[in-house]
Amino acid sequence: MSEHLNRAIYDTAHDFPGGVPALAKRMSTHTGTLFNKVSPTHEGHRLNIYEALAIQLITGDLRILHALAAELGQGCVTLGDFSDCSDNALLDLILRVGQARGETDAEIRRALADGRVERREYESIRCRVQEDIRANLEMLTRLDALAKADEEAQERKRLRAVSA
Repeated sequence: MSEHLNRAIYDTAHDFPGGVPALAKRMSTHTGTLFNKVSPTHEGHRLNIYEALAIQLITGDLRILHALAAELGQGCVTLGDFSDCSDNALLDLILRVGQARGETDAEIRRALADGRVERREYESIRCRVQEDIRANLEMLTRLDALAKADEEAQERKRLRAVSA
């Protein structure tokens, strides 16, 4: 199993307020069993997909999802309800995406400055690029919500004209 996935599972469970015991209680499972399942060194027990889902739903922490997606060469995007997205909120998001990209580029430049890329530099850049991708996908989702709202407004306008 991937080191990143193991780390995500361990950190998600241990970072929950009250740690693994509190999470086990919310999941109605034995604390010792959950400790074993989230331990990267305990080969005898592993989370199943439904337990991983439950942990993420309870904690609101999506590091496991993001680690799984990265292992599969995929990215994740939050499919929130952006139907009330204002122009100012969209502009703010676009500017934050641009700023994040600039910071990513600066980190890449620093990593390449000595003519080599160390593993820790790569891992940091990889995480930053994945965050950039998620932000860009969120921007697309917000733009889609604005397009849908426009379509609905046009349809309401059409229906009013037909019924008049």
